[in-house]
Amino acid sequence: MPASLQAELTRDLGSFFLPLALAGPVAAMLAIATALTVQSLPALFFAGLVLAGIAFVIFACHAVREPGPDIDLGEVESRFVLGSIIVTVGLGGIVFAVLSRPSPFVVQAVVVMLGLAVLGTANGTGQVRPLIALVQFPAISLPIGVALIRFWPAPWGVGAGVGVLVFGLLCVSMARSGYAAHTELMLAREAQAAERQRLETAVQTLSQAITILDAATKVVAMNSSAMALLGVEPIDPANPPTFAEMLADAPNLQTAATNRAEFLGHATMLVDMRQPFNAALHLNDNRVVDLECQPVPGGGWVTVMRDSTGEHNAIAELNREIRRCPVTGLPNRRAFMEELDQRLLRGSTFALMIVDLDGFKQVNDRYGHAMGDRVITRVGFRLRTADPSLFASRMGGDEFAILAESDDEEGALALARLLIDAVDQPARFGDAEIQVGAAVGVALSPTNGIAGEELLRAADLALLSAKGHPGSHICLFTPELKLLSARNAGVDSRVRSALRAGNIDVAYQPLIDLESGRVVALEALARWQPDGGEAVAPAELVRIAEARGLVGTLRRLVLEQAAAVIAAMPQTMNLWINASVHDLRLPGMVDEVLAELENAGLPPHRLALEVTETALMTDEDACRSNIERLIKLGVGVAMDDFGAGFSSLDRLRRLPINALKISGSLLSGAPGQAAAADIFRVAASLGHSMDLMLVAEGVESREELELARAAGIHRVQGFALSPPVPANRIPEAIANAEAAANAGLRLRAAS
Repeated sequence: MPASLQAELTRDLGSFFLPLALAGPVAAMLAIATALTVQSLPALFFAGLVLAGIAFVIFACHAVREPGPDIDLGEVESRFVLGSIIVTVGLGGIVFAVLSRPSPFVVQAVVVMLGLAVLGTANGTGQVRPLIALVQFPAISLPIGVALIRFWPAPWGVGAGVGVLVFGLLCVSMARSGYAAHTELMLAREAQAAERQRLETAVQTLSQAITILDAATKVVAMNSSAMALLGVEPIDPANPPTFAEMLADAPNLQTAATNRAEFLGHATMLVDMRQPFNAALHLNDNRVVDLECQPVPGGGWVTVMRDSTGEHNAIAELNREIRRCPVTGLPNRRAFMEELDQRLLRGSTFALMIVDLDGFKQVNDRYGHAMGDRVITRVGFRLRTADPSLFASRMGGDEFAILAESDDEEGALALARLLIDAVDQPARFGDAEIQVGAAVGVALSPTNGIAGEELLRAADLALLSAKGHPGSHICLFTPELKLLSARNAGVDSRVRSALRAGNIDVAYQPLIDLESGRVVALEALARWQPDGGEAVAPAELVRIAEARGLVGTLRRLVLEQAAAVIAAMPQTMNLWINASVHDLRLPGMVDEVLAELENAGLPPHRLALEVTETALMTDEDACRSNIERLIKLGVGVAMDDFGAGFSSLDRLRRLPINALKISGSLLSGAPGQAAAADIFRVAASLGHSMDLMLVAEGVESREELELARAAGIHRVQGFALSPPVPANRIPEAIANAEAAANAGLRLRAAS
């Protein structure tokens, strides 16, 4: 047994002091009286032993009843055991002495019963020491049993003696098992106390605030972290408060816990239902405490309080971050939509403007995305500072959204112009000077929409219209834009269906060689007209095909039909078709063209592809390898619409082309305007200096034809010669074009 439990067992002797102090002297006097009655000196001697032993036991019990600091518990235990053994030997001696002498039966019976009572009483408590129990059998049971068998008449003496001996053995066994059970109970109690101590120590040392409640929600235990968090004093174990009372009196919750009553009401309902619950408490110093209450099986609760101020601040910061563009620092789309919805709920009058940058892709392509981010950041700063009242956000890519406090169209358009002017300023980044433009779509609330998505859609439609014009442009939403969008959506769907089904027609427009006056080529132009509907403009047809990734399909359909038509004509007749940059930059495009020409039986040198200058500006590098390969195979490549966009002489010099098609916009009206005519001649002169074949498109009058001839243009096409016609009218168109061109020649010769 551990020393601590042995000491506890010894201290427990103090509880026997009063019973022994009262019964011990009586028993001793009774033993002495018995010895005197039977007039036996041995009995009197053993009675004296009993008296001495009882004194030893009583003094040992008294010593641990009020132990002093210097008490030796081992010595006390020794005195108790010694006294108990002396009492046992004395009792056994008295009984044997009485039974071995002639004495009244009543005296003998009383002495026997006294011995048996001592055995039963001592061994039934579970406190008797095993050593004492072992001594009791030979000292009490054995003398009584032998004396009864020897001195009492048979058969009663033999029966009583055997019974006493059996009872003695049972008492020894009962004493041992009782002592073992008692010590096991003490060991379990000590282990439980140690476990409780460890638990209390662990709870006290936890950084989290822990409070343990009983079934009535009274505070059973609270660690120092909880007391410090709430600002309360240690609880009184004799009169503990309820958890609600403790919170109500907590100093750190006095001014900040405005939601305390509501929280306690909810907590009461959940406690009644034995349901766990959580809550957030706000302390006086603005800290936030998360409180979690969990029921304990069998009754009671455990509450955990945790200072979560840092987490709440981090969540608040995260909420701000997810509403902010990481590049520009501006509010992002989520934040913009929240602000838009709030203004709409307030019934505010304002303008929504969508700003889209022009030329930003070229910045990324030329300088890289890191430079693109710097440009976007600079533009965002300019938009944010253009007017202090603006709410500027980045929607993604190169698109920004602005909310402006404006209640009329003129004010909104003036702000939009201010934004364009802010964007359209050169910006220097190291050695690079970069300038981008912008298009702005404007919608007004509530005129153009009372819902966020509706108003945003209106601004997007206005932006789409603004981007349809070259250069920086502003467009204000009108209902017609919505109708046009719906119409375009319908046309878009039908065009896609027609492309997938292969239902595309081809028209042919002759190209006249001005030197010979003969038609030397036909340009194949895609056409589509729905049944019973209005024909879709060629430019719209190409735009839809490009937007839907079907431009390759469109090119294949046109080339398949036109190549077969041209292959059946004289070898002097060539085919010109338009090529999209989206198609031209695909790696397998050249192989597809060659396969289609082979199927039609048309040699590559009888084909020319037209690519717009604007398209080449967008993806010059991506298209270069395919252009070079086409030219090596004998296919002609012409820059189309030269002069209509942002013409670059450097690009014209770099690209491996062999033909230049001058835009009809330079020729239109030029004969009557000297400056316009000079510009046209300069464009033609550039082509001559680079040894390119020159084609003038859009010839609408005899005067424009003569200007083209005078400028040294090699080939011309236009309505003055022949409009685009179906395949079955090609001979007629050729005849008409040659007649018109030759009439010009005859007129010039006659003059």
